[in-house]
Amino acid sequence: MFNIIKNIALKTDHFFYKKFGSDKSLKFLENIKEARKIFSYLNETGHESRVKFVGGCVRKALSGENIEDIDLATSLEPEEVKKRLNNKNIKIIETGISHGTIVAILNGKKFDITTLRKDVATDGRHASVEFTSDWKKDASRRDFTVNSIYADIEGRIFDPYNGVSDLKSGKLKFIGSPKERIQEDYLRILRYFRFFIQYSKSDHEIETIQAIKQNINGLNKISNERIFDELQKIFKLKNASNLFLKDSSKDIILNIFPQFRHHERLKTNNKLSNALQNKYDVYLILGLLIIDGSNNYEYFCHKYKTSKKIKNRFNNISINFNNFKRKNFFSEENIKKMIYLKGKEEVMDLLLFSICIYKKIDILNINKLIDYIKNCKIPKFPISGEYLKNQGFKTGEALGKKLKLLEKKWIEDNFIIKKEIIQKPLGKDKN
Repeated sequence: MFNIIKNIALKTDHFFYKKFGSDKSLKFLENIKEARKIFSYLNETGHESRVKFVGGCVRKALSGENIEDIDLATSLEPEEVKKRLNNKNIKIIETGISHGTIVAILNGKKFDITTLRKDVATDGRHASVEFTSDWKKDASRRDFTVNSIYADIEGRIFDPYNGVSDLKSGKLKFIGSPKERIQEDYLRILRYFRFFIQYSKSDHEIETIQAIKQNINGLNKISNERIFDELQKIFKLKNASNLFLKDSSKDIILNIFPQFRHHERLKTNNKLSNALQNKYDVYLILGLLIIDGSNNYEYFCHKYKTSKKIKNRFNNISINFNNFKRKNFFSEENIKKMIYLKGKEEVMDLLLFSICIYKKIDILNINKLIDYIKNCKIPKFPISGEYLKNQGFKTGEALGKKLKLLEKKWIEDNFIIKKEIIQKPLGKDKN
């Protein structure tokens, strides 16, 4: 009888929520068929939901953003989650099980399922946790109110710290004391700025800025890999330049990243059309901040252990930095030569970077050059070693030099070569 009454109450609650709640923005989550299956496998009919969406997926659903990762919280302990999912032949990965997280994969969709936790001890990098069945205690260990919103599969929200209200009004607030939350994980300093420029509609709270300044050295405890990962997330945002708009945040960011000495260039980038701005990826934006023709970028790449590909992109821009002022550097003829020698992506980097370091920009010409780079057919050197051998040249070092000289002359003459030139530089060997 109790279960019947509880079921009726749940259905009634659901009806009123559908009629008066903010259900529409959570529709995406509710309609993920794989999520509905996971929920059904972990929940019990007639009982309160033992699993809920949490964190970024709820925040993004309520904000109308694209959702990539789906995090679930559950009052079930990891072994019980494993048991229930194994019984349904769901693929699971246990890489985070020591912290209470199991990854479930269904039809290619990934769900991070974490047991409710409470912190026992923290050192600014990691936390020792205990499992709990208390949803509010789990919420209290999260960073911001907007990340402590839970929702079940029917769209009912559990919001112990008024995150929905803060999200709507554009307030980014730490849960409880900013100082305590930061000292639990110093990376939250950068996470704060990322979420602030995404969601805030007001100025920084004095207490928060003071807590960040007092604890900024704690970032020295955080691995550079984690810091660089967070940095990439920040500069993927369209309005990342807002970091430097207010002195309070600008001074802190430059304290953490003194290499960002050229942040003024982002103002020029912001004036470009959306079509042009979309061509700048996170690494080109980072390049704008740090590259100036010196080798300073090398320290940044070394410190944050960037990939070889990123370092090569920065190096390509750096060694050409002083060439941007050359009158014909971006002529179609020279672009074609650079495409042959470096590749289209590298030349596009040079063009896009140069736009943001000069105030006078001929947008029509820039767009014309971009189209030229896209459509330019990369020339193919028409002379081979085999061809020279057929012309009477012997195999060996001399033939290799001959090829290089011919290729150089071919490039200089705008990819045209005459037959008499082939026999001129070294002469033909006589047998």
